[in-house]
Amino acid sequence: MLERMARAKRSSGLTNAKLNQMRHKGDPVADRAIEAVFNRNGVSAVNAVLQKLVRVDQPVPADLPDEVQKYLKETVSLPEWADMSKIRRGQEVFEKFGPLITLCLFCASLPSSYAAAKAVKVLYLTAQLDTNARRRVVETGQFLIDVLSVGSLDDNGKGLRTIQKVRLMHAAVRLLIRERRKQQPNLWHRDWGTPINQEDLAATFLVFWYVVGEPMNHLGVDVSAEEKDAYLHLWKVVAHQIGVCDELLVSDVTEANALVDLVRSRQFKASPEGQDMTRALLVLLDQLTPGHRFDDTIPPLIRHLIGDKTADLVLVPKSDRGGDIRRLQRITNWFYVRVFGRPGQRDSGRYDFVSDIARPFGRDLLRGMFELERGGERAPFAIPDHLADRWELSR
Repeated sequence: MLERMARAKRSSGLTNAKLNQMRHKGDPVADRAIEAVFNRNGVSAVNAVLQKLVRVDQPVPADLPDEVQKYLKETVSLPEWADMSKIRRGQEVFEKFGPLITLCLFCASLPSSYAAAKAVKVLYLTAQLDTNARRRVVETGQFLIDVLSVGSLDDNGKGLRTIQKVRLMHAAVRLLIRERRKQQPNLWHRDWGTPINQEDLAATFLVFWYVVGEPMNHLGVDVSAEEKDAYLHLWKVVAHQIGVCDELLVSDVTEANALVDLVRSRQFKASPEGQDMTRALLVLLDQLTPGHRFDDTIPPLIRHLIGDKTADLVLVPKSDRGGDIRRLQRITNWFYVRVFGRPGQRDSGRYDFVSDIARPFGRDLLRGMFELERGGERAPFAIPDHLADRWELSR
């Protein structure tokens, strides 16, 4: 807590006033392409474009509208400042810690995102429009695999097309909410800002990066300063490619931490939408990991990773196992203070205890996504063979 308070005093160069402006800004590049398709042939034409881009590893279909073809050509190249050696280093971090990073995404990043009362509005609304929660989870996991695997952002890399499609989907959601609001004025309130606005986009990708900070540290995993910097650069490039404006692209870990804290101070509070999204997430995590007892794994892991205060906002259940973790922490800290004159750190039994839960749970979560069936068929979740072997998913 003291560390976070001290960090919050540092400046990311951004202010509440600037972020308030960013809440009303979308993504002009992708919005123009989708708007042109919509103006010519309506919502059905927009849906047709997105369906044609489902196979992200295939060449661009020749029959896409001219505006979309232009968008795809203009947004495929990485920025000049992108450092390919850092990108590869960041991707190696993901391949090294993949199961634990995935665990932190679903047990830390997503619950924390649901605590952001304004940002969660659009997530909740799109969940209502698309009720297949399992498919959305698989797509989130697939996005990570596609953009974070080594080589995915090289020329003709699979991650490049994945990012372009997601960027178009964001533009389609903004347009769809705007059009539906004409018949349902209460569907979206102006004080929430633009759906999938710049602040929420930047915060989302910071949350994806942030897992190598506090959450991984809470699992007792050492991620070096060099690895954190490379992983941040990787996500900075991904954020740029998906339409985050330059003003919100942080340059280093200090700026990233400061912006995370600023967004938390602006948005974190209880909301019915965030609590509903968390309940759905808990159910899915339980279904994806049938070999783990719910009360012994999912709630205590989430509470351990995001803290009780945030967990309470989204109504993560309390559990006896969470109490066990806290009691272990108190006991080991008492021992270290008495013997060494200082609190116990990463060598305490608490971290061993959590790691014993986390490592097999992270592997089983990925395996559950890989084996997930939907409508009698296995969901199309593809993991490169070398990662499946490295992460012991085929055993």
